[in-house]
Amino acid sequence: MNTLSHLALAISSTVLIFLVSDPVQAIPQECNTNSPCLGSTCPTVISAELAQQPTDACPRFGEFQSDVDVFSWNSFIAMNWPANLNKCEPDVEKSILTGDGPTEWETFSEDTNVFVSSGSTPQQWCSQKLKGPKVFKHISKASANLQEQFPDIDEAVGGVLTDQNQRLVRSEKRLNLDEYNYVVSNDLWNQAGQQGKAINFPDGSQSSPSPCGDKPCGKTGSMEIKAAWKVLSQQEIDKGRFYTTQGIVYNDNKETTSPGKNPVTLGLVGMHIIHKTPSQNSWFWSTFEQVDNAPTIKTEGLKQPHSFYNPNCEGPQCKPNVQTASKPYQELNPDGIPINSPVQVIRTTPIESSAPELNRYYQQLLGDSVWANYELIGTQWATGGAPQGTPPFLANTTLETFIQKGSPFGFQSSCLGCHKGAKTTDNQSADFSFLLGEAQ
Repeated sequence: MNTLSHLALAISSTVLIFLVSDPVQAIPQECNTNSPCLGSTCPTVISAELAQQPTDACPRFGEFQSDVDVFSWNSFIAMNWPANLNKCEPDVEKSILTGDGPTEWETFSEDTNVFVSSGSTPQQWCSQKLKGPKVFKHISKASANLQEQFPDIDEAVGGVLTDQNQRLVRSEKRLNLDEYNYVVSNDLWNQAGQQGKAINFPDGSQSSPSPCGDKPCGKTGSMEIKAAWKVLSQQEIDKGRFYTTQGIVYNDNKETTSPGKNPVTLGLVGMHIIHKTPSQNSWFWSTFEQVDNAPTIKTEGLKQPHSFYNPNCEGPQCKPNVQTASKPYQELNPDGIPINSPVQVIRTTPIESSAPELNRYYQQLLGDSVWANYELIGTQWATGGAPQGTPPFLANTTLETFIQKGSPFGFQSSCLGCHKGAKTTDNQSADFSFLLGEAQ
């Protein structure tokens, strides 16, 4: 072999390593090696095939939780694959192993660009600014619009979370193309358009007549992403354990200019992936967290520091899972000094039983990638006739911090139990989506 051939082989090998991870040696028993669908198939390497969002899960005998958790992990990889910013779709020439962004889900339409004020129209798909700092408008899971429509919603779903650096957690909500087309083509983005309409989001199986009207409904089905971000210290940035973005942050929910530094570096700490599929008309509810978030109650982790937990905290202000900020919520005083004390966050419901082994498997696949620092907390879905879903309890410590054991309004710590009460502004069932309540 001549020198030129050696060089060509070296280059091609480098490209292959860039796109494909090393194969994992042992596939855990939680994986179904004979799964009939890609959604519930454990990959043996990270390759470009995983950039496509799976359309459904196929649990063995209709009840195997591990096959649904595999679907969640495959969805997490697809959603966090680097995006082609011109097409708002995954870039198969890149790899999730690089940790680059923006990711596929970050090209989805943000709720505030869809449910716009009267006299405006929803922003066109894939027309948003995808380069440069993101703008974070929410300091609580319930947006200002939703709180205006449903005044008790903030107490029902939890308020604002303060991390150990005394900075408020930011949240964002996005909807995929199938859900966007359904909302826009049926005028569901405004209150007048919701009047008298029965809501049935597309699940990827409908073709004719199209539920998206004059717009095509794809085969993916409706998806919503809810993400939680924390402002990172320089030490946290240097550790490189977070997927990061640059962002503009406000001092409150009214978009008041922050007296602190802007833009700032934020790290992803929590993520819900919500997906309506042909087999799950009550949606799949997958939730992930950054591994350093918080310890689980009654474990050795209580002795270790976390992003939202200080093992050395003493005194009445250290009672776990109690909100420290009070209304009207503000983050910094005029001098840029944090106002609120940290929240001592503890996970009160252990990670779902089949998730830990799958977490280790997928984290090994992801190798040195930043995404290996994330873990599946669990997947909730309707099986066996359980009205609240299986497993019956599921909570993300950054998105349901204060309602892990339920809320004062009767909602259980259950995605299905909470979202089945979602209503339109016409007080009709919103098909498990609170986003329609943001219509103006």
